[in-house]
Amino acid sequence: MSKLIFKKETHQYFLDDKELISVSRIIDNYLGFGYSHISAEILKNASVRGKWVHKLNELYLQNINQENIINNLLKKLKPITNSINYSYCKKSLMFLKEKFKDKNNYEFIIEKPINDSLIAGTPDLVYLDKKENKYYLVDYKTYACIDEDKLKRIKLQLSAYFWILFKSNIDISTKTYIYLTNKNIQKEIEIEITDELVDEWLKAKINYFKGENQNGI
Repeated sequence: MSKLIFKKETHQYFLDDKELISVSRIIDNYLGFGYSHISAEILKNASVRGKWVHKLNELYLQNINQENIINNLLKKLKPITNSINYSYCKKSLMFLKEKFKDKNNYEFIIEKPINDSLIAGTPDLVYLDKKENKYYLVDYKTYACIDEDKLKRIKLQLSAYFWILFKSNIDISTKTYIYLTNKNIQKEIEIEITDELVDEWLKAKINYFKGENQNGI
């Protein structure tokens, strides 16, 4: 069986020595999305903050049945980061605790790379609701706000992950979620994956590979 390998440091995916194209690369190419207008310091701080939230959420969900797990995680976090990052993580963890308070009703697939024959990506979280016997897709965001450009990118990202999971015969819900954490709010935002969103994702994918072929790649 082929094994998907993800090189996190370079954000590259390989399947049997063949490099797959990341979902984010296809979307950024399609939307012309970039960060050149944002200062390097702001980007660095945002990246660090996002990594802390992702890591603490991951550790919590992996150890959700451990007594005092949130207090233990925050106690270890406090000396090694600043107060802003700490507050983001605390807010996010308390949200997860409430969201999954009936913890035995869920199974969690945390940051597991997924792929088809050409592309790959890594959803932040896919969880199984055992009562419904259905999977749900989640992406964590730590944006100060979500404007129209960011929302369009998020919708395409969730649509891409949804389509890969759907084509892999996973019973994935069309209801997907953003868990937004910033200094003012902790919020769950529902994104419904429509036929139009899937069509736009497929268009982005086709345009990317058409461009590669035209460039002789």
